[in-house]
Amino acid sequence: MGYAPCFSVKDTAASIAFYEKLGFTVDSSTAKPGDDIHMMFYDGEFCTMLYSNAELKNWLPVLADTPIGFAGMHYLGVDDLDATHDRIARHAEIVKPLTEHNGMRMFYFRDLDGYVIGVNEKAAAPAV
Repeated sequence: MGYAPCFSVKDTAASIAFYEKLGFTVDSSTAKPGDDIHMMFYDGEFCTMLYSNAELKNWLPVLADTPIGFAGMHYLGVDDLDATHDRIARHAEIVKPLTEHNGMRMFYFRDLDGYVIGVNEKAAAPAV
């Protein structure tokens, strides 16, 4: 069993374009016609879904008053941290620069909807 985060976003087309600039790929083929939900991958590995905020609030009305974004963060493990940092820094706000903490190198960026994503070296990532 896996854990699949789903980002509620204002504009899926803008978010897809943003993440593709950062090196992610998006697959919308699993969505039913008319659904605005998209699978997102990094280096061929699934990492999250993007879902239209308006559609998400229709699907789960309990979220109707919940703002986009959240207090927390997601992590992405990558093989080449330096190259990933350079690519992402050209297109996104780096909110915590490349640093080392407890032997793990990482940095954090913010996406268009306020989500904070931490990026670390895959080899140094703790097992979950």
